[in-house]
Amino acid sequence: MLRSIVLNLSRICGGLAACFLALIAVATILQVVARQFGQAVETTELSGFFLAASTFLGLAYTFINGGHVRISLVSQFASERVRRPIELWACGVALAVTGFATWHMIAFTYETYSFGDLSPGLLAVPLWIPQSALAFGLLVLMLAIVEQGALVIAGRPAGYAINIDGTAE
Repeated sequence: MLRSIVLNLSRICGGLAACFLALIAVATILQVVARQFGQAVETTELSGFFLAASTFLGLAYTFINGGHVRISLVSQFASERVRRPIELWACGVALAVTGFATWHMIAFTYETYSFGDLSPGLLAVPLWIPQSALAFGLLVLMLAIVEQGALVIAGRPAGYAINIDGTAE
């Protein structure tokens, strides 16, 4: 059950990450076109928010599909007996770091919401809105690490260790 939840969440986040990347392009095109008509449209701040959202929302999808640089650069040369403990250690460290970052990002987002902080730019966007995407992306990454670690514990190949052709590394 956790596997299907994490896979669905990571796909949704991956799709949202792609949409935010596309919105950066739209904002840039809008700025270029507006300049041609003598209008100034400031999209830098908005594009920054879109970039942060795209980056953090894409983390879990990229992790599950093996797109991150991983410990497998080391473990691929180890025997099967040694590889599993290395991967478990890597998942444990990744979970600790991601859990720490997730906890603090959620707390920071809540604090920003409580204080009613606004972005300093022309748009004056409530900062908790873009921060929510970062917190959610980290939370889904944390769940993905738990799920992939559970696969390693069960002796099954993790999603990040499966090649494009469906074979394990």
